[in-house]
Parts: sequence; structure tokens; C-alpha cells
Amino acid sequence: MGHQADQNQSGVGVPGGEACAPAGRPMTASMTVADLPLLDGLWAPVWLHDGGRGRMVWGNRAALELWNAASLADFQGREFGSQPEGAPQAEGESVAGRWTFYPKGRPVTAWVRRSGMALPDGRLGILHEAQLAAPLADPDHGGTDTEALDRERAMLQSLIDSMPDIVFFKDVNGTYLKVNWAMLDYAGRPPLGLTDHRLFDAETAVRRRRTDQIAMQKGFSRSEEWFVHPDGRRVLMETAKAVCLDRSGKMLGVVGIARDITERRQTEKQLLRQHALLQGIIDTIPDAVFFKDRDGVLRKANRAFASWTGRPLEQLIGLDSHEIWPPEMADGIRAGDASVYAEDQPRRNEESIPLPDGGRIWVEILKAPIRDAGNELLGLVGVGRDITLRKAAEEDLRRSEAEKDHLANHDALTGLPNRRLLFDRLDVALARSRRSGRSLALLFIDLDGFKAVNDRMGHDCGDEVLRIAAARIAGCLRRSDTVARVGGDEFTIVLEDVTSAADAGGVAAKIVEAVALPIPVQGRTAVIGASVGIALSPADGSDARSLLVAADGAMYRAKQAGRGTHIFYKDISRRNPD
Repeated sequence: MGHQADQNQSGVGVPGGEACAPAGRPMTASMTVADLPLLDGLWAPVWLHDGGRGRMVWGNRAALELWNAASLADFQGREFGSQPEGAPQAEGESVAGRWTFYPKGRPVTAWVRRSGMALPDGRLGILHEAQLAAPLADPDHGGTDTEALDRERAMLQSLIDSMPDIVFFKDVNGTYLKVNWAMLDYAGRPPLGLTDHRLFDAETAVRRRRTDQIAMQKGFSRSEEWFVHPDGRRVLMETAKAVCLDRSGKMLGVVGIARDITERRQTEKQLLRQHALLQGIIDTIPDAVFFKDRDGVLRKANRAFASWTGRPLEQLIGLDSHEIWPPEMADGIRAGDASVYAEDQPRRNEESIPLPDGGRIWVEILKAPIRDAGNELLGLVGVGRDITLRKAAEEDLRRSEAEKDHLANHDALTGLPNRRLLFDRLDVALARSRRSGRSLALLFIDLDGFKAVNDRMGHDCGDEVLRIAAARIAGCLRRSDTVARVGGDEFTIVLEDVTSAADAGGVAAKIVEAVALPIPVQGRTAVIGASVGIALSPADGSDARSLLVAADGAMYRAKQAGRGTHIFYKDISRRNPD
């Protein structure tokens, strides 16, 4: 079919021949190629042209009809040539002019706005938005052209009269030629045949005439203005105007739609005041306060929350957790949010968060789902409190309790368990021994020659000798064994899972050898020894007290035997009758 727009008139190569004037920002300026299918049902023709390749990228149904295309594939498959001169040279740039088309062989004039739009591959495409001077008539429709035109006029008048917004048409001189019922209310009298200067005050009339002229020059204008309603109210009107052309392209005037946005603007102001009041209130709260939508995006927060991140509050709104916090922490936050939604009830937790200065604080956070009046889930609200000092106090208390427990159960000089803890562990070990059937050995150790060292070298040296001896004894044992200091120079060892008496004897021999090594202390040398008595359970006693008495008796016999040795209770030739 070839190119259907008239290219034969004078001008700069744009169909229709008029020089292109810069146009206002189109409604599709914020759209991308992926969004264009949303415009398929629009009555106005819209299409995207790839001038570099001379092909159409996309067009809505109205555009296909305007260009006599049977389908989108047909539309995209035609050769349209390069873009005419005067086209936008950058994304977002826009120009406009009059074009003439020949759908079904009849001329139709339109005001066409052309805007630069990025194609998926990054090149520049040209988006066209056509405003027809008249609807596309169907020459095959029954009846005369006059009848068809009368029907169209009747339908159009019924449509505009049913609209709550003001609809009007003015000629090039600003005279009202057509209005709907809503216009009569705001004009205060029938405006037909009158201009704005006859209907409104001079200032209002000048403003409206100026926007008429902008629409006729650029194709479109939009404005907001306050004026006094005939009943005395101050009313804010939002008005959109567009140039109107006949089939030959002659400018007839402007068509406009105006809407009373007074209530909307008052509502917006009230919402802004409420927003400012709410922000002021939550900013005075020392705790961090925040609201997130169902997608986890931060929608509101206070200054305390922002201080945790080290970023201005204005930079945080609109971000999700992964854009605010470290990845691992953000994953935990998202999991916690999911639990709030799944349980549909408040959830409290404690966590450590990093600070901008490299430090960390502990916070307690309460999160709860929040719903609107219709019970629709909006997201969650959270309140976070810095509990670092409380956690520190709790830790100090735990350390204090642990220290007191340690002092109550351990020897202050050597750090070994004392008699109290020994009996607790021995009772537990005996119970395990009875359940498992494996033997247990109790070793009682007394240091040989310690009193002489203590008297000769002094108590400070004696204390140091005791600490070194205790360490040497402990070094001969397994981690599961227990060594306790039960007296001045007396120690007791619990050995579990002893397979034979020889095992216990081997440990005792190692201890005797280790303790006998010279001990350097304060530039001098101390020499002591160890006598060890060994009792086995259950042969030598089945409870802690009897076993300790048996081991103590065996140790006494080891001292009598010459010290620096070990003796088993079972090897004592004469036993105490008790």
C-alpha cells in the first residue's frame, strides 16, 4: 500500500507540511517500549517508528486503522523509510505538527506529537501520538455521510453531557461554541457565543486565553487556576486543552476538559499536614520507628532509625532491607518479616546490628502486621530499642554469678575444684560407673616435704610451689578426669572408665614422677615429692565417703612405705575394721 501519510506538501519533510514546534511533555513520556501494549485500546492512534531501519516497531489498533494495516505483523513488515527531518534527536525530546492521512482513501488531518523513546537495543525510536480532527468514518456504513455525521454528533454530545467534568470547544478567537451541562454551572450563565472576558474577571480571562494560545501553538496545554464560582466559593480547576483541526488541517480552535480539584487539593494538603505531624511525633521518639510495605520496602521511619544506618532519612525511604543492611543481616530481617506475616501477630526479637563507626549495638525489635480499615494487609510496623547497656548489665550479672559460683566450688589458690565440687562430681561419676559397669578409681595425693619447703622459703614461695604442683598433677590427666584440692597439700583425683588397676597405677606413677622434678621459684629451687593412695570402686567402696576413706588410708600406707610411691588399698595387709 505504501506510505499513507501525505508527504507532498511544502515544509520540512513532515507529513502535512507545517514546521514542527516544540511540544509539551506527552502522557507517554515516562513509558518504555514494554509498556506500549497498555495503549492498545486507546482511541487515539499511537505508534513507534524505528527511523534507522525504516520500520514500525509497534502500533495500537487505532494506528493500524489509520495506516490501513490488516494486523500488527502487516504493520511491522512494511517499509516506511527513514524518519522525516525535524524529528526529535534525543530521548524525551518532543516536537509536533499537522499530518494528513488517507485511511480508506479519505483524507484525515491529525495533530501528531513525536517524542524520542529508547528502543530495547539502546538506539533512538520515535513515538507518535496522533490527535484526529474527526473520527474515522466508515464509507461502507449504510446511510448518507450527513446521516453518519449527525449520528456521530449526537453520540458525542450525549457523551460529553454525561461527564461530570467540564467539556468545551472554543474557536480560534476564544468564543465558546460548544459546552456540556457542567460548564453551565461553573460559568453561571449560558457561555455560548461569549469569550472568557465576558464570563470571568480580567485576570482569569487573560490566563485562559494564554493557555488557549499555547494549545493552538503546541497542540496541548495543561494548567491549574483558582477562580471564584458564581456561588462565591473559591474553586481550583485543572484544565487540559488540545488544538482542534478540520479534515483539511485548518485550525478550528481548542477543545478542553476542566476538573474541579479543590477537594482533592485540600485532601492532599491535609494529608501533607498529617504526614508532617506524624513525622514530627515519631521523630521525637528515642526508639527507632519504621513501616515497611508487604514487599519489604521502607515507606516511613524516624530519625532514630536513620541514625542506626548513618544515612539521611530521605535516602532510606523506598529501599528494602538488602539496600540498607549487610546481606546476612538483611536475610535474617526478611525471614523475621515473613514470620510476622505467617503468624499474623506481633513478634519480638533481639539482634546485634553494625554501626557506621564500626561498632555494634544490641537492639530489641517488636514487629507487628498492620491493616487498613478494610482489614487488608498493608505491611508491618516496627519499633526498635537500643538495649546495649541492658545487655552489658546482664552480662556483668552473669559474670558475677559465674564468679561467685566458681569461688564457691573452686580453690582460690590453684583454681582446682574444691572438696564440695569434688563430692558432686564423684557422686555423678559413681552413678555412671554403676550404670555402665566400668570401674572407677579415686587417687588421694599428699605432697612429701612440702611443710619443710614452706617453713624454709616462706608462705609466698609455698603458695607458688602448690600452684606448680597442682598444674603438674593436672597435666598427667585426661580432660574427662577430675583433680581437686581437698586440703593444704592434699589433692584427690577421680579417674573414670578404668579398665584395670594397672591403668590407675600408671597414672599415679606419672604423678609421682612429675611432682618430684625440681621446682624453680623466685630464683630458688624447691624439691618435693608425692605419696599416692588408690581405691577402686566398687571393690574398695561403693559410695563417695567410703571410697575417699579407702584412698586416704592407702595414701597413709604409701607414706609409711617410704614416700614417693603409690599403694592400692587392696594391697594393705591389715585393714582398719571400720
